[in-house]
Amino acid sequence: MSKKVLIVEDLFIEAKNLEIILKNAGYAVCGIARTLAEARALAEREPPELALVDIHLKGGDNGIELAGFFREKDIAFIYISANHDHDTLVKAKATQPYGFIVKPFREQDLMVTLEIAEFRHEHSLESVVRKEAQLHRRLQEIIQSNETWQGKMQHIAAALQPFLPFDYLVVCASKGARAGEMLSYLRIGFDEYQSIGLEEFKVIARLTATDLERIGKEDVYEKEPVFYVNEDFNLLAEKSSLVKIFADVFSLQSLSLLPVQLAGDATFSFAFYSRRPDAYNAEQNVLLDRLRIPLATAMEDMLAAAPQPTVSPKPAPARMTGFDGIVGNSHLLLNIFDQIAQVAPVDTSVLILGESGTGKERIAESVHRLSNRREQPFVKVNCTALPYHLIESELFGHEKGAFTGATDRRIGKFERADGGTIFLDEIGDMPYELQAKLLRVLQEKEIEPIGGKVPVKVSVRVIAATNRNLEKEVAGGRFRLDLYYRLNIFPITLPPLRDRQDDIPLLIRHFISINNKRTNKQIMDISPAALRDALTYSWPGNIRELENLVERAVLLTKDKEIKALAIPAQIPDVSTPAAPASGFFKSIDQNEKDHIIAVLRHCKGKVWGPGGAAELLELPPSTLNSRMKKLGITRDMIL
Repeated sequence: MSKKVLIVEDLFIEAKNLEIILKNAGYAVCGIARTLAEARALAEREPPELALVDIHLKGGDNGIELAGFFREKDIAFIYISANHDHDTLVKAKATQPYGFIVKPFREQDLMVTLEIAEFRHEHSLESVVRKEAQLHRRLQEIIQSNETWQGKMQHIAAALQPFLPFDYLVVCASKGARAGEMLSYLRIGFDEYQSIGLEEFKVIARLTATDLERIGKEDVYEKEPVFYVNEDFNLLAEKSSLVKIFADVFSLQSLSLLPVQLAGDATFSFAFYSRRPDAYNAEQNVLLDRLRIPLATAMEDMLAAAPQPTVSPKPAPARMTGFDGIVGNSHLLLNIFDQIAQVAPVDTSVLILGESGTGKERIAESVHRLSNRREQPFVKVNCTALPYHLIESELFGHEKGAFTGATDRRIGKFERADGGTIFLDEIGDMPYELQAKLLRVLQEKEIEPIGGKVPVKVSVRVIAATNRNLEKEVAGGRFRLDLYYRLNIFPITLPPLRDRQDDIPLLIRHFISINNKRTNKQIMDISPAALRDALTYSWPGNIRELENLVERAVLLTKDKEIKALAIPAQIPDVSTPAAPASGFFKSIDQNEKDHIIAVLRHCKGKVWGPGGAAELLELPPSTLNSRMKKLGITRDMIL
C-alpha cells in the first residue's frame, strides 16, 4: 500500500508539480492545502503518513506552526522553503522536522529527503514500541522480586530513566493510607541512584516537621501529566515552596509531573526533575499518559505485597563511576551516556557535535564498542588531514592504473570498515563535491572505487563528528542539506568542559593516575589552591587542554601533590568594582545587582556547585536565588 502524503503549498504550479512527482514515485497524495486551517482539516479527515509543508504561506501563515499538530497526530513532516538562511533553519530545527528541502530542488533530492523522513519516523516509532515493551517486562520482573518496597521503587526509577531522563525523581503519596510518604532518587552515576527518604531530605534541606506540614498544605497535585520548563518552572517555584526547595537544594531547572491513580483513593505523584532548563516537552506527555496504567498496576502489586509503611533506607554514599571507561558523572555527561546507550545497539548514523577537545572520538569509540559491530573494524578518518587530491581514493579506494601513480589496487577506508564502523572526524571540512558521493554511499550502501567497473557493496555504520556549526555551513552553501539530514538522524552534542565543572576534579585525578604509570611517579593529588584555579578557568581547549596541563604538572612535580597547573590566562577578578562615571553613583542595590551579574557571567550562569556563583560569593544557593529574584536578575542578563 502506497504511503499517503499531504502537500501544504499555496502556489498552485509548485503544488501540482509536487503532486506529479509524488504520484510517479508511487506515493498517494491525499490532499493539497493552501492554508494552515485547510491542512489541519485535511489531516483530520484523511490522516497522511507524511506531510510536505511550505514554511512561508500567503496571508502571513507559517508552516512551522503545524509542527505541534502533526506530532500529536504522529505524522512525519518535511519543510520546503525558498529561504534557507540561518534564522529559518534554527526556527525549523526547533520543531524537530523529519527533513528540510530548499527550493528549487531536483526530483532526486525530494526522493532522498522522503526516504530519510520515512526511515526516521519508522525508526522512532519502532524504538518507542520496543522500549515500552521492555519497560512492561522490567516492571513485572521488579514486582516479582523479593526486594523491599524501597528497593523495588529504586529499580522502577532506573527503569523510567530511558523514557524521561531525570537528575532527581520524587515519588510522593498524596492520598490514601500512605499519604505524606516520600521517596526520592538522586542520580549520581550512569546506573546509580542515591535513595533519599523523607527523614533524610528533612536533614539535607534543614526542614522541621512544621515546615513540611505547611508545605504539604500549599502544594496542589496535578491530575494529568504536565511539564514546566524555562520561565514556567521559575514561576512554579515561586508558587510552590516544595518545588523551590528541591530546585535550590539540587540545582534543578525543569520538571515533569506524572500523577498515578491507584484503586480506591490512593494517588501517587512522580515528579521528574532535571538540571537542564528545557529537558521536557509536550510530546513526552503522550508517552507519560501511556505509562500510567503499567505504573499503577506495578504500584498496586507492590503495595499489596508490602502494605505497611517502612523506614526508608539510608542514602548510599556517592562514588565515582564510569561509563565504558569515560570519566565523569556530571548531569550533562550522564545525559550523553543515556544517548550512547540508546543509539549503540542500532545501526543508526550518529553525528557528534562539540568544541575541539571535548572527546568526540572517545564517544564514537564507545558507540562502536557497545554496538553489535563491536567485534568488527573501527576505522578512523580525519577529513581535515586527508590530502585534497587523494580524499576520494582514501575513502573509496582505487584500481590499478586508475590514475598516474596508481601502481597497485588500493582498498579504501569504507571497504576496510565493512561489517564495522567508520568514524568521519571533522566531517564539516569535507570538500563539497565529495559530499555527494558520501551521500550516495549512505543511501545505496555501496562504493565505487576510482577506475572500478562494478560497485562494491559495504555494510558500514557511519559516525561523524565536527566542531563546526553545520546549520551555518548549510546556510553558507558549504555543506549539503541532504547530507546533513542523513547524518543528523541521531545527534549527540558534547558539553564543553567549562560546563562540566563537577567532573574536573575526577578528570585531574584520572590523568594523574595515568601519568604516574608513564613516569613511574607516585603523585597522590592536587592542592586545593590549584584545584580552585582549575575550577574557575574557562578551558577553551577542553579535556585535551586539561590532560596536557596535568601531564606537564606531573613531569615537573617533585612532591606528592601538584601545587599548580600552568594555566595560560590569568583569571579575571570579578570582585573588583568598576569606577563610577563622573557625576554618577549607583545605589547599593544597583551595585549589588551588577556585582552578582558579573559573578554569574564569570561562572557561565552556574549558581550551585563547585565553581558556581554561590561558592565564589560565599552564599547559600537559596540565599543567592532570593537576592537574584529581589534584584530582578534574569537569565538573559547573564548570557
